[in-house]
Amino acid sequence: MGDSKRWSAADFAAVAWVALHVYASVQSFRHGLYQTYTGRTWVLLTIWLLGLLALDAWLSAGRPGMLRFAKWYWVFSAALAAGAFLTVLLDLTLSWSLVIGVLCSLLAPLNQLLAFAWLLFDEWAGLRGSARYGVEWSAILLFCLVHFIYFAWLHRRAERKQNR
Repeated sequence: MGDSKRWSAADFAAVAWVALHVYASVQSFRHGLYQTYTGRTWVLLTIWLLGLLALDAWLSAGRPGMLRFAKWYWVFSAALAAGAFLTVLLDLTLSWSLVIGVLCSLLAPLNQLLAFAWLLFDEWAGLRGSARYGVEWSAILLFCLVHFIYFAWLHRRAERKQNR
């Protein structure tokens, strides 16, 4: 920020959200490797999910520029989820793509969503084996696509409102 501009509450909220997102992503990746989620991890992931829902509601009245960014963020997340789904489905092991995928997954909500999908489909529904992975990644992809559609709709609505 420049000297003439002061930080607003929205600026602090955005920086806090990014920090929470990255921290939750790293923690859920660490614990997700061996499904060793602790109570502390679930509290963190619940705070992350509630923050995401609050951010969705807050951005619903946002400007077209911010909504465009959110729309493309969810396209990026959906593309990563689709790539991970295909990797699991086809049982691919490409070392360079795995490294890039893990690094990108720290930016997208894939690790957090994978933790919730694991809880829902493995622990609660009792799915095991390869069927569980297909269902988990399908649910994650659906979540990302629904968010993309939501933000694309908000973006179009905000642009129409601005052009009036």
